[in-house]
Amino acid sequence: MGLKGTTVKLIVPYVGKLLNLDARLVRLAQFLGIPCETLALTGVADYAEFLKRTTPDHCSCFVVNPRVIERWILSDDFPFDLITLFLSRFPHLLVHAVRVEAFDTKLVAALSRGKLTSVDAIDGERAFYAIAKDSKRVCDSFAGISFGPVNPANDHVFKTDDDDPAVEPLISISGRPFMAAVRLVGTEILFLASEDVADLDAPLGETPLTQYFSKLVPHAMALRYVAGDECWRPSRAHASIVIDDPLLQERYGFLKFESLLRLEEQHNFHTTIAFIPHNFRRNSPRITRMFLENAERLSICFHGNDHTGGEFASTDATLLNTLLRTAQDRMNSHRQMTGLPCDKVMVFPQGDFSIEAMKAVKSHNFYAVVNRISHLDQPVQLTIGDLVQPAVLRFGGFPLFIRSPIQQIQSQDIAFNLFFGRPVLIGEHHDVFQSPESLVGIAAKINSVAPKIHWPNLATVVSDSVLTRRTPDGTQHVRAYSGTVRISNESGSARRFSIEWGASWNGVPIEQVLMNGTLCGGFEIDDAGPRLTVELAPGSSQTFSLVHRNVDSTVRDLGLAWKARAFSRRRLSEVRDNYLSKNQRLLAIAKVLQRRFLTRKPPELTNDTHVRASAIRSSELSAGIVARDS
Repeated sequence: MGLKGTTVKLIVPYVGKLLNLDARLVRLAQFLGIPCETLALTGVADYAEFLKRTTPDHCSCFVVNPRVIERWILSDDFPFDLITLFLSRFPHLLVHAVRVEAFDTKLVAALSRGKLTSVDAIDGERAFYAIAKDSKRVCDSFAGISFGPVNPANDHVFKTDDDDPAVEPLISISGRPFMAAVRLVGTEILFLASEDVADLDAPLGETPLTQYFSKLVPHAMALRYVAGDECWRPSRAHASIVIDDPLLQERYGFLKFESLLRLEEQHNFHTTIAFIPHNFRRNSPRITRMFLENAERLSICFHGNDHTGGEFASTDATLLNTLLRTAQDRMNSHRQMTGLPCDKVMVFPQGDFSIEAMKAVKSHNFYAVVNRISHLDQPVQLTIGDLVQPAVLRFGGFPLFIRSPIQQIQSQDIAFNLFFGRPVLIGEHHDVFQSPESLVGIAAKINSVAPKIHWPNLATVVSDSVLTRRTPDGTQHVRAYSGTVRISNESGSARRFSIEWGASWNGVPIEQVLMNGTLCGGFEIDDAGPRLTVELAPGSSQTFSLVHRNVDSTVRDLGLAWKARAFSRRRLSEVRDNYLSKNQRLLAIAKVLQRRFLTRKPPELTNDTHVRASAIRSSELSAGIVARDS
């Protein structure tokens, strides 16, 4: 791994022009914060001397693509001194893009000193990936997990002596190494039997995780391992279960809060109630007291305002501003009455939202949005790059942390989230408590994959979901994904932190930055986005918040028709959840009536041609991310 005081650099050679798959590897490395240098290999007689002269940096990782080496030396016989130089000059080699071809096999055998003897096709149609239990130093959260199927069009395996201690199988397929580390004197070589590299800018569609896992994650594992703390990596793992709609009463539908609290204490998890501000006067003092006394297990966040159909799918800035002002006023009153704080995190009703709604939430200084992805009038195609970071920033430059229903979360999805710094967020309704075994099961699965995972409230989840990297001068760089971020110096000496929010945060004017609620200096904004440099004392923790200016402060009265509709919808929904949900026949009839009555546009919005219909279909994402109507 990277040495203290030095910068690990990735050297990617090419002949003629950089191959597309090597360009994609460079893109991934740069995305992870690893500096890259491309090297043109020219036709020379003394290959070893050429590399010695053109690669003076001994801290580099040299990328070996058999296609490139084949074009360079134009022979099946590798110069002995070239192989010797590879194995002595670079502390790390990354061998990738191998094919089931004679040249690739000879090169792999030569570089491994005969420890890997061939590159072979996968034997078997139902093979799966098995990540070694003791591979955490490289494979991180994936260590010990098995899943599939593999991708036989891309994946191959190496042949090796099972008893060779110099070979560490990191990922295996059918008992043979797909990814292996080979330690030789002077160097460590990471071999990847993946023929291609994923394009971070490629749209995902409905491709499952297993179809692009082998083109992405092993390469990220290798790069992050080589670069050490100098590349972007998560600082802490978080999870939370979010239950939509319930009032804070003794029971709501199948949910009984006393039973929930017992489950949380027995199985170690936290539940956030996505609370509808419309209900701010209708809660049980006993249950609100239970939340206050068990803040480490129970919390609430915003769930729209009235929870009317498509209320945040509108593009009407005045309407959105009115809804957010009303929601905040209601929850401020709720806190004054009960003492219970509400996390300034938004879960949109039915999961539907517009870009304008995201910008409005941002201008009202919410921390973030926790939601699914909706198809809007012009569907946004998420890319792989959108999902290999803690939050999606494509919607108005405001962070959207994705949540998923229980049935769509497998161990590999949890590992994927944790590897790239995404919190594991589960979204459900009261009916999950009809059979609480699924809730217990997902908590156990998350705790098994990540035994040290934290289960806090949503405000803490989003503010702590950051990426960090260290530069040789000792500065700790922090990439924030929430308008409010908490930074801790856990070292024994003062440390310099550079906090950056990224260019996507430039869309709404920033008035100031606060540190623990007071004005903070040292703040800069440029094309790269807002940035703050501070020095923290040893063992200290500070909270930093961006304060945006709400450029559209206009509000309007929602009108009697809106209020009547909101009242009717809430009461009918509660009848459905508390009574009809326990009778499937009556529930089916109620849903038909609900579609006929409640999916019409609210009276005040019928003239707004830009309003999205509330029946927007959810987007099914890869990596186990599938949304459910909330």
